Amino acid sequence: MKFFETVKYIIYTLLFITLISSLRNLFFPLIADELQYAEIAVNCMTKGAYSLSGVPSTFTPTLPFLIALFYSKSFPIVGFAAVKFFNLILMIVGLRFVHLTLKKVNIPANISLIIVLLTAVNTIFVSWSTAVYPEAILFCFFWIFIFYVLDEIKSPRQILFFLIPFSILVITRYLYGVCIFIVGYFIWNYLIKLIQSKDYQNIYKLVLYSLVCVLPLIIWFKYVYLVEKEITIEQSYFTRFKENDIFYNIKAGLGIIQHAEVNKINGIPAFVSLFLPVTGLRNWIISIGLIATFCFGYITKWKIKEYRVVFITMILIMLGLIAGGTGFSRYSLALLPGYWLGFYFCFSYLKIEDNYFEKISLLLAVIYVINDLRLDYLIVSKL
Repeated sequence: MKFFETVKYIIYTLLFITLISSLRNLFFPLIADELQYAEIAVNCMTKGAYSLSGVPSTFTPTLPFLIALFYSKSFPIVGFAAVKFFNLILMIVGLRFVHLTLKKVNIPANISLIIVLLTAVNTIFVSWSTAVYPEAILFCFFWIFIFYVLDEIKSPRQILFFLIPFSILVITRYLYGVCIFIVGYFIWNYLIKLIQSKDYQNIYKLVLYSLVCVLPLIIWFKYVYLVEKEITIEQSYFTRFKENDIFYNIKAGLGIIQHAEVNKINGIPAFVSLFLPVTGLRNWIISIGLIATFCFGYITKWKIKEYRVVFITMILIMLGLIAGGTGFSRYSLALLPGYWLGFYFCFSYLKIEDNYFEKISLLLAVIYVINDLRLDYLIVSKL
């Protein structure tokens, strides 16, 4: 704690520098998938059609609707910059809920701030915080979901606080549907208590609130089913499931093979690139070691329900990534604070003092920030 008090202002300075670095992409032109999201949004606003390349699209709607909200026909670059800045705000809100969640599960305040720092200065976090991609939405609402799902349910109204974020997560990236196991577990337990106490009024409210929250999902997935069934779509997330068997996708998701739709092997060997600022780094041994370390950290805390819930949720999402045949480093960005927490638990189990974890973390954070300043210089020098 003494070390933390002496470097607290250094931590705040690093966070401020990182915030400035995050703004470097604000007025850059859109690239890759950003163009497709933007086209769908523009078609919604100008043609009243959720379409891409002239046909209905099944791309998840959250981001196109967000782009449409800030769309400006006269000054499109300003509208896109507003979306990027809003994504950065979502990231900051997500960091706030990371801190609140760590506080709720009794993580020391100094360690909580260190984990927030390590997350915020991460190169991938900085790079994608202002990109017109779903990562900011996912990061924000995942930690809102975790924060509220850890509360003991005492009234039906409480389920709104984690069912709404859950619905937003699923409608932003389909694989987050695996969190239904966590949602179902808590709602089912509460429902059993209501049945045992014959509290029929609250049972009615529980069913009503649940239906209200999942109704948008039901409508959207009915739309997706009809479009995918009746229309040939060139750009579709579900193409990988139509053209390849489940074992192909699992092998690609694990990183055993390279998926035909991407230009690099992803999955497990790409895990290390989430932590080391080296573009395209793939390494089986280091990645497995890192995964084993954070898993071991959580296993040492298995008896504590809150930690168990966080760990199981993370594992479900990682399994969803594997089943989906994907595994870009940015796909794991929402889970990054959870990984750092697992590493901290491992340090604690080995009886290593918090001071050492703080010193190592601060050194790593400085390296991250220096690397981002280097990237800032390279980007600005090319303007």
